Parts: sequence; structure tokens; C-alpha cells
Amino acid sequence: MPTHTPRTDLLVSYSWGGFGRTKQEVLRILKALGDPDPWVKKSDVRGIAIARTSLDNRAVIRRCHELWNGPAPPFQFAIKWVPADHWCATSLDAIKQLVDELAPQIGAQQTWGMKVYKRRWQQHHTREIVAQLAADIDRKVDLEHPDWLLWVDILGRETAVTLLRPDEIFSLAQPHP
Repeated sequence: MPTHTPRTDLLVSYSWGGFGRTKQEVLRILKALGDPDPWVKKSDVRGIAIARTSLDNRAVIRRCHELWNGPAPPFQFAIKWVPADHWCATSLDAIKQLVDELAPQIGAQQTWGMKVYKRRWQQHHTREIVAQLAADIDRKVDLEHPDWLLWVDILGRETAVTLLRPDEIFSLAQPHP
């Protein structure tokens, strides 16, 4: 039985107190991109929304980059967009199992890095989490310019884990891949 749930979600960061405007912005953008019925909800963590879309979340990120470079970028409140492909309960064992399932997708000659964002979970220190999750990945680490990023976003009781390329994130702070 799988210990995680695959989904095509997006984690969207926003300024505290700005959920309502961010939700409307995200819904407007996803509908303009072709999703007839997206939804957005608050996560258990202040400043992070979860957007569910029927669209491929990587395609949404590519289109966000294109929109940013267009004549009238539609972004004002949705600060950062990150794919969230797999969800599990927030336990080190469950996260480790999910990371171990995703890691073989990193080619033998490819490099990787890890980003762990730990919010509302004090059970382990971030360094301890990284050490546990990385222990069995036998690929070269490159923290500056990796081929792949293992993105772990701990949001209280739930954790999103995604293996992505560095350009598969959209941020108003660094919108260009």
C-alpha cells in the first residue's frame, strides 16, 4: 500500500494576511491557462497556499515564466510557485521512504541538491532531517547548480516531496530560470 499520495499541486507563497487576494490571483491565472475548475486553500502554515489544478504543474511553472516576460505580468500577490507532486504524513520514516522512491530518477552521472523547508514541526532539527534523507542517495551533490532538486516542504501534519529541475520553480524574486 502506498505511503504517499501523488497529486499535481502547487505550493504558492504569499505575504501574511494576503491569502484572499492571492487565492483570487492564482485562480484567475490557472483558469486563464486552461484549468476549468482549480481550487486554492490555505495550508496549515501561514503564508503557504495549496493550489490543486488539472494542468501539469510543470507546464504551469513554464507558463508563469512566459507570463512574467510578457507585456503585462499578472503576478502581484502569489510570490513563489513550486510543484508539489507527492504528499505523505509528516514523519521522518514516511518522508525518507518517499525520498528513497524518488531518488533513483536521478541519473548516475547527474548531480542533485536538497531543499528542506520545515514549518510547524519541531520534532527534528533541519540538519538531522537532511542527513537522514540524503544518507542512501549515491549521486554527486551539487548545491550551487544541481541537475535535480529534492524539494521537501514540511507543512505541519503533511509533507510535500518533489523531485524537480531548478528551473521548475517560479519566484517573483528570481523569475528567470
